[in-house]
Amino acid sequence: MGTREQLIKARLGMLALASELKNIAKACKLASVSRSHFYEIKRAYEIFGKEGLAPRVRRKPEMPNRTPALVEDQILSKTNANPTISYIRLAGHMKREGIGVTPTMIRYVWQRHGLSTRAARLRWVKRRNGHAGTVKLVNIPNAVSEIEVLHALLPSQPPSLCLLPAQFGKQIMARHSECLAILN
Repeated sequence: MGTREQLIKARLGMLALASELKNIAKACKLASVSRSHFYEIKRAYEIFGKEGLAPRVRRKPEMPNRTPALVEDQILSKTNANPTISYIRLAGHMKREGIGVTPTMIRYVWQRHGLSTRAARLRWVKRRNGHAGTVKLVNIPNAVSEIEVLHALLPSQPPSLCLLPAQFGKQIMARHSECLAILN
């Protein structure tokens, strides 16, 4: 018997005890339940029957001061572009672009989506983009150098910070604290 059935059985027993004793106050005292709660249970049983005694599933409340969905989507898209930077730096980048966010707002959005750690954000980016950090260098028109190619792939990073040990058209690996590793 699960907890749901046990709870229904206990509430039915309390209602039976009250009808047997013909004294609701005494039955409530014996069952360690307030009288107002007893009357709620009794009303639910009268209206819905035995199923009315089961615990109700409640929806998660929506707080009035929660970050708007549009801003949350912008935060997540910026996180997708820059998964390795902190929420403080990301807030600074977004403020410079004219998006009114605070570091706390970004941190709460990350917590709701399970992105509080750098490793979690990198895993999320890999899952979201549908690849394990791989980018194929095909059809990049007018690319003069490897740095421009990488900057086309990672536009949020300054091109001078990325080291490219490969020739154009071959595997390019960008290694920097702000750059993702790009292979293939």
